[in-house]
Amino acid sequence: MNRELVWLFNFSSSWVGGGLIRTIETVKWFDNNMGAYFILNDRIKDKISKYNNNKYFFVSDNKMKRLFSDGYYIPKIIAEIGRPDIYFSYGIPVFNDIAKINWFHISNALTLKTENISLPLKTRLQMLILKRRIIKSIKYTHIATGESEFSVNLLKEQVNKRNLKCHFDVLPNGYYINPLKEIVNKKREVLSKYAVTIGTYKYKKIKVAIELFHQIKEANNLKKFIIVGRTNNIPKSVINDKFVEIKPSLSRKNLLSLLYSAEYYISASQIENSSNAVLEALLLSKNIILSDIPSHNEMLRNFKTKKIILNNLKFNALENINNNKIDAISWIEVSKKLFDIINDFKQSHNSSGK
Repeated sequence: MNRELVWLFNFSSSWVGGGLIRTIETVKWFDNNMGAYFILNDRIKDKISKYNNNKYFFVSDNKMKRLFSDGYYIPKIIAEIGRPDIYFSYGIPVFNDIAKINWFHISNALTLKTENISLPLKTRLQMLILKRRIIKSIKYTHIATGESEFSVNLLKEQVNKRNLKCHFDVLPNGYYINPLKEIVNKKREVLSKYAVTIGTYKYKKIKVAIELFHQIKEANNLKKFIIVGRTNNIPKSVINDKFVEIKPSLSRKNLLSLLYSAEYYISASQIENSSNAVLEALLLSKNIILSDIPSHNEMLRNFKTKKIILNNLKFNALENINNNKIDAISWIEVSKKLFDIINDFKQSHNSSGK
């Protein structure tokens, strides 16, 4: 392990979805380059077992400890490795002055914005508790990032209210270079035309998404609406719809293939930090319909879209997507951007005379 710059990453809250993707890609890059320390959830031990140039500390998924005293494992780790140069915490408040540079990354915009968002009561309470802990921890935080300008601005607003200071930047999601190349070099399968959506949490508004599907299905000869996600979050009326096909889980390869052959990708989500699924849909799908929310609009800023209104809700439709206009970087570039952000922070820190 290269000790010139010692990184300690905390991805212990990530074992599924976009968080898992970012975790694995960060682990891979540091394993191939300089090595780092990682705090990970013990559910993903098998997924990182071949990356031996890093050192790992595994944390069990104790929900009560995570909610009220996350970071209980940090003192023991610091006692073993010493004070790191950089502590990068994915979604977990920086509860103390852990490293020379403490870095908080917003993993979920819901932690900072729950009003007018459809959420189960339990989730809403969890987000409110986490929001208080995040705000309280800002005094220890030197750098704060999010996956979109929207999520960064949510945190900026809270920090500015309290006259605290922090260096802000966007650390976006990336994409897989080789798997995408492999998919797009294939001919699209000639199958029954379908639309697809990914994710079934309450705020994803699946009932609205299927209404959009029904609004466009005849004009586009769509035969089915494929929903990727857990069935227990899907309303019965949607499950019983004869056009609906549910896929609870898919491999990465099959998911990318599904997006590539889709006639439409639809997202009616009320809020997103920045969606991996939408990014991959932009890179792979023919057409896309997205809810009119800030993080979606950031991804569409280079495109001319068509407006759709459904039950007083606004959506943006993009047809025959031109991939060259997509503002996206690979996961390798995302890892390299970590160092750009560190350099920017040091320059601004030095120029301000702090």
